[in-house]
Amino acid sequence: MYDRLVLVATSEVRIADARMKSTLVLDRAVRGMVVMRDALAFDTRFAAPIPGKADKVGHVFLLLAGRFVMANNEAFQAPVGFVLADEEIERVGPKSRWFRTDGERANVIQFRFDLKHLRVPVGLDAGPLKLSSSTIDAALPMFDGAARGDASVFVRFLEGLAGSSVITDELARTIVPSEPENLARLWSALTPLYQEYGGTTSLKQIASLLDLSMRQVGRDAKELAKTFGLGGGFRDMLLVLRLRVAALLLSASGATVADVARCVGYGSPIAMARAFRDAKLPAPSAIQDAMRAS
Repeated sequence: MYDRLVLVATSEVRIADARMKSTLVLDRAVRGMVVMRDALAFDTRFAAPIPGKADKVGHVFLLLAGRFVMANNEAFQAPVGFVLADEEIERVGPKSRWFRTDGERANVIQFRFDLKHLRVPVGLDAGPLKLSSSTIDAALPMFDGAARGDASVFVRFLEGLAGSSVITDELARTIVPSEPENLARLWSALTPLYQEYGGTTSLKQIASLLDLSMRQVGRDAKELAKTFGLGGGFRDMLLVLRLRVAALLLSASGATVADVARCVGYGSPIAMARAFRDAKLPAPSAIQDAMRAS
């Protein structure tokens, strides 16, 4: 057993009276996020989709504080969990089943697993998970432990899911205790980008920071993306995350579209609106109206 997760990145953003703190955790067998939100709502109708075809995975989505509302207005109070299909959370589209999470406090743990590691049906239609109290107790320390990179908390969380027959027993034993030097080195340069949700840092700047050639950094970046299933790469993932965070912040009471654009690093509301349009999302002002009306 080891004490610290290798690939972890954290971010915190405040706007008006709202706040969000998130931690990204990457492992070869599983990756996901741990999110604590105050006075913010997430609605998958306004979530930027990750490019590409849906993967054969399931996303364990646990809400430990807040409210989960489905498209038919059926609502669940935390703690509640679902195993979502890829097209219900990552490759969302016009035909996807949608849901919303909200509340003065909403705490979410979301991790994706290969179907071979899941022991329950996938999709919103399967209904909420049957979670034991011990599984919920194992999940709660993730909100502080993940940000510290505490591997023991992560392992106990996986063991808790296995205890409720959500995932296979052996998954908690597959975590890789260390990564090759080149990947760990690249990750150390990439993690600040997570705080800025993509930012404007170029490959050339990262190469300079690491004192490596652009060719070597490019090779390492491709290896990182392939090893951890990041699709188009870490930067592409961050650009999608940036749009999702922007849509989330548009639900903040008292925040303007300009406030949100500035908070997530866009030069102007026009630039953010263009990014939303390119992702085939409604205009930020329309999302803001819809989120506040709900």
